[in-house]
Amino acid sequence: MSTPPTMSLTAKIDLLRKKGLSDDEIDQLLASPASSEPVKASPFNMAEMVNNGSSIEEWNKQVDETEKLYINTEAFSVLFIGIAIIINILNFKGYFGNTVAIVGSVICFVLVALVQVFSAPKYREKIKFFVKKR
Repeated sequence: MSTPPTMSLTAKIDLLRKKGLSDDEIDQLLASPASSEPVKASPFNMAEMVNNGSSIEEWNKQVDETEKLYINTEAFSVLFIGIAIIINILNFKGYFGNTVAIVGSVICFVLVALVQVFSAPKYREKIKFFVKKR
């Protein structure tokens, strides 16, 4: 039996009565767990795909920590790359010798690599939280 989606509940009950169902049968239909179950979300919903069973508070805490980790890691990387660029600009203007510029640039890029290497294990743990099913 197909009913229009805009049909009221009273009209649907009247239609069931016209089909021959008694009030007790209609009450049983309305009280059955099948009628009160929520509609399951699409399996292609991103939040459902990465849901690992954690509470909303834990999920939001992990999102905030991941965001802070990303901001700190990239801020330090940009800072050291910026220092290397400034050293090279000052070298071209004649304030530093070539040796100082090369050593300063190498140190800055080594620091960028160290920042990335030391933050990688933390990123790995965050990825495990968000993706791995528990």
